[in-house]
Amino acid sequence: MNLRSLKLFRQIVLTGSLSEASRNMFLSTSAASRLLTILEHELHLTLFSREKRSLILTEEGDLFYRRIAHTLDGLEEIPAISKEITNRSSNWLSVVTAAPLASTLVSPALASMQKERPGLQCTLNVETRFDIESKVSARGYNLGLISLPVENAILDLDVEPFLKSRVEVMLPRNHPLADREVLSVADIAAERFVALSPRQRWRQRLDDIMGRNGLTVSVPIETSSTIVTVQMVRDGLGITLTDRVTTRLMSDDAAVLRPLAEEQWTTYASLHPEGQRAPLSASFLEAVRANVEAMRVADPHAAASLELI
Repeated sequence: MNLRSLKLFRQIVLTGSLSEASRNMFLSTSAASRLLTILEHELHLTLFSREKRSLILTEEGDLFYRRIAHTLDGLEEIPAISKEITNRSSNWLSVVTAAPLASTLVSPALASMQKERPGLQCTLNVETRFDIESKVSARGYNLGLISLPVENAILDLDVEPFLKSRVEVMLPRNHPLADREVLSVADIAAERFVALSPRQRWRQRLDDIMGRNGLTVSVPIETSSTIVTVQMVRDGLGITLTDRVTTRLMSDDAAVLRPLAEEQWTTYASLHPEGQRAPLSASFLEAVRANVEAMRVADPHAAASLELI
């Protein structure tokens, strides 16, 4: 069905005149009359009675107009919607990641971008790893940030590693081991851990590291939240494995980070749907890299534990 003929119908109803409706749509009267005839033929309805060169809305025409008035109003909004989508594409960024990365990587990057782009608009969502991968692949977001490896190998994704972070031990500041610069697996073997539930990524790393050394980890307290794990360490409930991307410590923090002597590194990557990338994706990743480099410059421990790829 010709949308232009529907717009013409709306104009005739609003103005009460075919000639005025024609002028509003930059059509000749004869062209407008042909459009209207075609519309009535397609609908199998007589929309207007033609009396003395006037068009009077019929009962069928009146009922049809009432039923589709909202749709017809929407047609008039199409140019504005198109303009909004164009502006959103160039000024809007949508990012999905895990909660810790949203805090340590995404938020500082957005703060930097906003200084240069006051009109920046962004949607930042926190999802599970499965949803991050699947929704980015389905173009539900411009990009995602995760730790590697990717879980679902069959998804169509562009994977771009950008950061390596050394695995460290997080301890309460008053812990007897907190004074050491580096900790070995043997140092922490007998400690009580607070950790994520089995099969979650940081729990897998902990089990793998201890298992390679023939050790079984003691985890009397488990949780499904990385953020809660970190807080439980601060509260003295145990120690855990983490890194400086997952955990952001303040200068007066109740906990400290100490690297493992047996070096273990986690790689972080951005995920993109295949094909053309959103205009702001590259600027966002540049801002992420710049903030990581600022962390490295400000803190020698961060410089030794974070490597940009």
